[in-house]
Amino acid sequence: MFPFRRIADIGDVYVPTQYRELTPESASWKLFTGNQLGQFDRIFTHLRRGGVVVLSGDWEQVIGVMQYIERKKGELTQSSDESGRERNKYGRNKDRRHHRKDGGRGKSENPIHERERALSRLMCWADPAGTLQVNPPPDLPYLLEWVGENQGANEGHPFLIPIVKIQKIQKTLSESYPIHALGVSLVASDNVLPPHSQETIELFQQGLQSVKPHLSHKVKVLDMGCGCGCLTLLALQEIGGLGAEIYGSDLLPEAVGTARLNLLRFADGHSDPPQTHLMPAGDLFQPVAGCRFDLIIFNAPWVVSRARNRAEVAIHDEKQQTLRRFFDDLPSYLNPTGRVLIGYADASGAKAITRLEAMIDAAGLTVLNRFKERVATHRTKRKWENITVYELVNEDSNT
Repeated sequence: MFPFRRIADIGDVYVPTQYRELTPESASWKLFTGNQLGQFDRIFTHLRRGGVVVLSGDWEQVIGVMQYIERKKGELTQSSDESGRERNKYGRNKDRRHHRKDGGRGKSENPIHERERALSRLMCWADPAGTLQVNPPPDLPYLLEWVGENQGANEGHPFLIPIVKIQKIQKTLSESYPIHALGVSLVASDNVLPPHSQETIELFQQGLQSVKPHLSHKVKVLDMGCGCGCLTLLALQEIGGLGAEIYGSDLLPEAVGTARLNLLRFADGHSDPPQTHLMPAGDLFQPVAGCRFDLIIFNAPWVVSRARNRAEVAIHDEKQQTLRRFFDDLPSYLNPTGRVLIGYADASGAKAITRLEAMIDAAGLTVLNRFKERVATHRTKRKWENITVYELVNEDSNT
């Protein structure tokens, strides 16, 4: 789908990838601003008919429109059925023969899903720098990344954001997570794994303290899958004094944006430390192609199952494919005397650990240390799990 749409009084606007299917070219687009924000019924009718609504103006009025639509969301999929067929109390057509198929996949339309899609067509727009065009604008400095796009993806154009997404980002950023090892609290935006596990962080701290005597001055460090940036900051704290150049990367742009914010919080509002580099989002080593590192940190996804959504990408790894690709590519990015700190847990059973250690052997690496902790879980079938941070080095390295 074409990434840009032209909206009267704004011009060409960028539609983030994950919202393009909600905004087909055939949809009618309307901008409501100023006094038009009070036209609740007109806005609601446009959404119900499949249109896209873009709001601009007083932020409290924008939220008022959203609240009105939410109160009437049960009607969003009603009356859009021009044949006037009766619906039962669950919002479904009584005559099942009239159900349309969803994308040809053989699934009947889900009224709840359709209402959520309609709500997502209620949008605001931001200028090319990412400032929402509402008054006053919420403080969301990395907004384009927090909607899943790398910086610059909008090519200098304004871009659109569903209001429901803005509210999710605000809600998640309003919560903070104290990190004992750092002495600060961090945040995690929508779809970004919060740093709940103090034990995991402290195990990586032990690992960093173990490798530090073996690192030379001005080493290059990579935090693979940096998430909210917790381990990037931990590396800066523990080995930054060596003049280390520390790189952070992640598959999700929203994680990179969150890491940027936490780096700013860690620096107490001052500019980012010059030796830290947060790369544009990309898969595994793709953001640092052509680089080699003296230390690679990877808190790997350790739940062996398919990720059902973006929020699960950080912890789910179907058939351990991500782990396997990491070890396949590792020799091209690790210096001959370099070290690896990789975190894993037995959440998916002993076989997953056996396969991990077989991958370590196949990559020509030796386990120098295992930093381990047994922790309680919130699951009924498995009350305990073991978290391990492995310190690895090349077999032929002079340790």
